Amino acid sequence: MSAQVKKVLSPLKPVCNIVKSYSGLLTTLLFLVIAFSMLPLNLVWKSDIQKEIRKKVTNVFTSSFGKLFIFLLFICLYMNGDVENMVLLLYVLWLTDHQ
Repeated sequence: MSAQVKKVLSPLKPVCNIVKSYSGLLTTLLFLVIAFSMLPLNLVWKSDIQKEIRKKVTNVFTSSFGKLFIFLLFICLYMNGDVENMVLLLYVLWLTDHQ
C-alpha cells in the first residue's frame, strides 16, 4: 500500500483492528450466508424463504447505513490484507444482486 493511501486511511486503523480481531467470526458468518443461499429450501417449503430473506438483506445493503458499513468493511479487509473475507464479501454482495 502506498504512503499516501496509508496516510488517508490511518484514521480507520482502530476500526480495522476490530475487524481483524473478528476475522474468523466474519469468515464463518459470510460462509453461512453463502451456504444458506445454496440450500434447496424451496423443495421443502411451499414459500420461497430464501427469496424473502434475500430481499430484506438487499434492502439493508442498499440503505445509506448499509452502503457505508459495506464500504468500511471492505476498506478494513483491504488494509488488513484479508483476501479470503474480501472474496466472500464480494460473493455475498453478488448473491444479493443476482438471485
